[in-house]
Amino acid sequence: MTMSMFRRKRTHHGRSLVSACLGLAMVPLLTLLATSPLHAAEPTSLEQDLSQIFVGRSFTLRNFYRGNRLRYGSDGDLLGKKEPGYWSRDGMVKISSVKLSAEGEIVFKGERYCVLFDPTDGQFSNVKTGDKAEVSVQLPPGKTSLENATQILYRVFLTGGDNLPDLVPPYWRDCLNRKVDRPDKNSPWECVAHDRSLVPDFRGKRIVWDVPPRDRSLHNGMQLYAVSHKVQYLAEDKVTPPGIVLAPDPLFQWEQRRTVLDAMVLVVAFTVGEDGRAKNFSIVSPVGMGLDDDAVQALTEWKFKPATRDEKPCAVQARVVFEINAPNTRPIPR
Repeated sequence: MTMSMFRRKRTHHGRSLVSACLGLAMVPLLTLLATSPLHAAEPTSLEQDLSQIFVGRSFTLRNFYRGNRLRYGSDGDLLGKKEPGYWSRDGMVKISSVKLSAEGEIVFKGERYCVLFDPTDGQFSNVKTGDKAEVSVQLPPGKTSLENATQILYRVFLTGGDNLPDLVPPYWRDCLNRKVDRPDKNSPWECVAHDRSLVPDFRGKRIVWDVPPRDRSLHNGMQLYAVSHKVQYLAEDKVTPPGIVLAPDPLFQWEQRRTVLDAMVLVVAFTVGEDGRAKNFSIVSPVGMGLDDDAVQALTEWKFKPATRDEKPCAVQARVVFEINAPNTRPIPR
């Protein structure tokens, strides 16, 4: 997988997304503070203490906030417009400097990183997005000790005491709570499902395929990715499978502004309900960088002719395979 504008940096080798976000990708703040200068024999300045703790390490903002300039009040709440983002795309910042202003404001400067799944080896990597970040945190007047500062910073950054699966949408939880695996080198990587009634194994089962009509909306006139998708329905006896009525493409705006990607495959499991709407989403084969979340968002807008059993609508388990191919800057023919 090539990223022309991202600088890839592999920082861990596990197959658990928990370690990707809260392990080596982000040194737990609680662990760092336990060995911080707070316990040192020699007195130091707050700026020096925080620099020793933060500089050169990656931390993740609570709520994965978007934006290159984020300002927090002395209560640890973000001031101004709040734009929560996706855990694999937004919020991770590698700190390069820490300064304490005369007004008692801590200013962190650094660069944004995100998490990318590499299908060649089934591992997650942190990659540099190219975006700069500045995070400022106001301290209460007269309370500029490290102990006071850290109580506020606990509310700004995730810590080792946070459980990432509790902070993300439910469709990520199989990947976060369990692992990404495959039975052999020729099979795709899949997040192991904790509930096979919601995410059944399609291998060796009878499958019915459906191909959506091409999305000709042009996405505001620009479509940098050739996105194709096909849907698998789990075949059941005496059940007429669903049929796609409307299936708009995901719009990967964030990636279009930053990078060029080679071919990628994303698989999402879901249920086609009796009302013909997709629900109960779960990431099966991840990509990262927020593409998975953009894809699920698109699926919420899909419409199906419901499956039927004995001429009555019924729910059916399904999977969609998104193939994200080389850049396509040519308009899609009408």
